[in-house]
Amino acid sequence: MCVLTDKMDKGWITLIIVTLSIFTIVIDKTFMNVAISSLIHDLHTTIGTVQIIIATYSLTMASLMLVGGRIQNILGRKRTFLTGASIYGVGTIVAALSINSTMLLLGWSIMEGVGAALMMPATTSIISGTYEGEKRAFALGITSSMASGAGTVGPIIGGFLTTFYSWRYAFGLELIVIMVIIIFSGEISVFPPDMDWSQLNIVGAVNSTVGIFLFVLGILVLNNPNNWLLSFILISFGILLLIIFYLNQRSRINKNQTPLVDVTLFKYMGFTLANITRFIMNFTIGGVLFIIPVYVQSDLGANPLTTGLTLIPMSVAIFVMSSMAGKLSKIIQPRYILAIGALAAISGSVYLTLIFNPYTTIVDMVPGIFMLGVGMGIVFPHSANEIFFAAKKEQQPDASGIMNTGINLGSSLGTAILGLILILGGFSSVGLAANTGQSTGVQDNILGVHELVGKFEHQSYPTEKNIPVDIQKVNTMKTAFNLITIVLLVSLIISLFIPRHKTKKEQGGCVSSNI
Repeated sequence: MCVLTDKMDKGWITLIIVTLSIFTIVIDKTFMNVAISSLIHDLHTTIGTVQIIIATYSLTMASLMLVGGRIQNILGRKRTFLTGASIYGVGTIVAALSINSTMLLLGWSIMEGVGAALMMPATTSIISGTYEGEKRAFALGITSSMASGAGTVGPIIGGFLTTFYSWRYAFGLELIVIMVIIIFSGEISVFPPDMDWSQLNIVGAVNSTVGIFLFVLGILVLNNPNNWLLSFILISFGILLLIIFYLNQRSRINKNQTPLVDVTLFKYMGFTLANITRFIMNFTIGGVLFIIPVYVQSDLGANPLTTGLTLIPMSVAIFVMSSMAGKLSKIIQPRYILAIGALAAISGSVYLTLIFNPYTTIVDMVPGIFMLGVGMGIVFPHSANEIFFAAKKEQQPDASGIMNTGINLGSSLGTAILGLILILGGFSSVGLAANTGQSTGVQDNILGVHELVGKFEHQSYPTEKNIPVDIQKVNTMKTAFNLITIVLLVSLIISLFIPRHKTKKEQGGCVSSNI
């Protein structure tokens, strides 16, 4: 880790503001997954609808990330960042006050997704433009650690608030953070724009945004067999628009016109393969953060806080392994580091496939969940290093946009596809709606803690009195983790084809690990 030797001064307020935004956005991707049962109960909806809401949040970011990155060249970094923060803040209000699933979809998935798509690209460029040398390295290290840390505490915060108060309080907490960001935003430096609206590649923006959105939406609507024809049409049009987008970008580059993103980066094998391995790992984490909460709440009777604690081993493993990334990168080739990460994740996935049975407990799942986190914690920072290693200095903003698009697209697809397996495999809102775990008073909260401890004790030591889980649902979980194992095997094979190169000791252990 990089160590700061300079005295903190007023200039670090910018880092604090940017770090808060990253913390909020990452938490937003994790805390609602543990509140699935409460969302179904409070909004009178179904697992399928909640799956769409969760996937659409990442999908909205994935669809607009490239556009968000380019808009900062037109509006300026600070103005783009604050515009995103304002939209995000309004979204938290709408989400917190939601009376039905449509309102939550609008506030959280759409408005907060749009705000995050504008904020995220600007955070890196603001830091890069504000700090230099060791200070920049320190700042990037802090943002990376904060992203990992947010993923660790997100399930706990979401689980605690949902169990003892309401999931609505989580959005209220986010609103407070956004207000702090806006209040202290005067400390952010102003970076003049270097483009005007006439230079924006409108065709590329529309094709990329609509193409990604239609592709994932087509997968989401597969959860109803009556929509399979519609799904085929949506997926086909999405792929067609993405092909047109790529050809349009190549054409603009050949004509010396400003593209939405520099797609020539994909000609570098290291860049392309590292993005694929990172995409697969985000596919995995997106799916796991959906299917594990559904299983432990619907079939093991866990409340949201217990669910959040169930995911902690994975989050802690990601945080710890990400912090060790700098040491590994100095002695091992990136291709082998990514392969080791894939193997670790595969071991966790295979373990979970083998241990699932009608009497599987939460404690039984912990080793597999932990090993998945170890693999993710290895792959996330080192894949990012490889991506930026392949990009020239002037291409790094485009590399960041492509990487962040892949992060959110992978997460969205993981939720969509693995969630689809669960829904088609017999999981429904029955059983989830009753496990809200919410309390109404102080004494109920105290009882809730005792119940939580008792639940872990009960689930740790199965007895003949335990009610077995439906075998169909057990087989469905096995199928989901079999799919995860297959895609992780693809990641393992792909990582071994990443070109060899000298490790970058001058990085001093500061790596990007945006999750």
